[in-house]
Amino acid sequence: MDSSGANIETRTIQNCIRELMELPVIKQFAVVWDDMGLEEKHRAARRATMKEHLQRLLEEMVQEEQELKRKLAESVQSCTKELQQLCSDLSLSCPQISEQLTLLERERQLRSQVDSMTKEKHSRLKRYKRLAEMEDAICDSLGEETKMVPEQQFQKFPSEEDLAQFRKRIEELEEKKEIHQAEFFSVREKIIHVWEELEIVPEKPFELIVSDGDIKNFILSDSNMKMLVGLFQELEGKAVKFQGESLYLREKIASLWNRLQIPEAARDNFNNLYSGFTSKIIKALKNELERLDQLKKQNLQRFVLATRAELHTVWDKCRFGEQQRREFSPAYTENFDDDSLSAHESELDRMKGFYSDNEEIFKLIEKREKLWIKYLEFQKSDNNPDKYHNRGGQLLKEQKLKKQIQKDLPKVENELKTVLTQWEQDHERYLIVHDERYLDTIDRQWGEKKQLEEQEKLEKQKAKVESTMMELVYGSKPSTPLKRRAAGTPPSSAPSSKVCKVGPSPLVNSTASSTTSHGSVASRRAAQGPGKTPSRQQRPVGAGRNILKEKNVMPTFALVPNESIISHGNTSLASTVSYTDFQNGLKLGLDCQKVQSNTLPRSSSVLRVNII
Repeated sequence: MDSSGANIETRTIQNCIRELMELPVIKQFAVVWDDMGLEEKHRAARRATMKEHLQRLLEEMVQEEQELKRKLAESVQSCTKELQQLCSDLSLSCPQISEQLTLLERERQLRSQVDSMTKEKHSRLKRYKRLAEMEDAICDSLGEETKMVPEQQFQKFPSEEDLAQFRKRIEELEEKKEIHQAEFFSVREKIIHVWEELEIVPEKPFELIVSDGDIKNFILSDSNMKMLVGLFQELEGKAVKFQGESLYLREKIASLWNRLQIPEAARDNFNNLYSGFTSKIIKALKNELERLDQLKKQNLQRFVLATRAELHTVWDKCRFGEQQRREFSPAYTENFDDDSLSAHESELDRMKGFYSDNEEIFKLIEKREKLWIKYLEFQKSDNNPDKYHNRGGQLLKEQKLKKQIQKDLPKVENELKTVLTQWEQDHERYLIVHDERYLDTIDRQWGEKKQLEEQEKLEKQKAKVESTMMELVYGSKPSTPLKRRAAGTPPSSAPSSKVCKVGPSPLVNSTASSTTSHGSVASRRAAQGPGKTPSRQQRPVGAGRNILKEKNVMPTFALVPNESIISHGNTSLASTVSYTDFQNGLKLGLDCQKVQSNTLPRSSSVLRVNII
């Protein structure tokens, strides 16, 4: 406060004192003193005493005010320190109090800030304790150590971020607990099921706790969960082992039953009585197998033959060829002793194992073989002209099926090649099917198919050439069938334009005996008489065909022998016709279009000229 303000406050106090002197109580002193009859000196002494009392009172009041000021200053200082400490503990920034405020205002604001920070601190501490209690309970059930320390061991008061992390940890612990609980009940149910299947009674402390099923008695720690899963895996492995052993024993027993021809009623009775795969059941199966072994020894020959038949069945499944089968020589002997039986049984077990290990491959091979057969059938049906006859939509169905096979076959072959290549790399040997590596079988089948297609193509070309040559000699077959003449209509007597009938010549005379002995076509037609007409219309050699229209190419004529016309026995055209006769025949062939004859003597021959 400045000096002017102090002067004003001083005058105000003085006025207050003056007002105090005017109070009735001051006048009472004079009345009392008058009534007492005090002398002046006594009154002066009392006034001096009054003055001393008033002065002392004012001094005491001043001291009290100064003490209050000092306390306010100390309070301000204390609140400031406390506020700074609270802000530090709460990880907050300390608010700044203006120095322009009076001591009382500063103390009031500081006190308010301290109270607010203190409430925040208590709130955090309360939340922290609640989270600590939750963590302690969850960690007890999970068998884990707590991370939240007691209040007395605080090195740093938890901030809001710390509380958020603690809350997140509590949520993770709760989630972990729920997962462990669910896993506990799930695995426990499986364990109980295996115990019941194997007829096992829990005896160990851990097994008893699991069997009890009270989650409060089971600590859901990671180690206990591993033990729980380990117990289930152990029991599951034991169950699988017992089940496999039981299955193996049952297969052996069934095989022996079949070989010994045990009645079905006895088999069903035994299976119903000893179903399952507990230790007691396995013991009973072993006893039955031992009993059957004794019977087997008494029927060695029948057992060897039965085992051999079963072995052939497995060989068929594995697609073994004759050479592969003969590698097992005991199957082709007549020895029926214990050694032969043991060898057959060992080979049978080996082959069953081989088929079981590669069953998927054999199924894939079978699928490929079926597709291949269907593929070949469709390829063969493509050459059948009857396929275009509509048979209720059958052609459309076949085309769809063919497209599907053409789509599936490459996929199956690629998959099969990948599997077989990997198998051969793993086993360092080839997979033999029907005495041949199957990868080579695939390549061979495709090669044979391609070779067959090429052969068929060549045969078609050859047939086409032969057909063309025959058409040149005999004339082309009409594209449309001849109309059937009506009954009673006389046949046409028009001469044939496709056959050149000529008189005797050296060429014809040289072959007359041959045509006479075997009966040539012309002779047969001449025998029909003038009233008969050939079954198809003949035309001149080369007429209507484009084969002679190539530029700069001279036509070459050749005689095409026909055994039914000019051959006799083993006599060939070359042995009966001279070169001069051959030239004369060519000349006659060129002029044959001008020759028309309705009849031909029996001694004459028909000359057919083909252009090549």
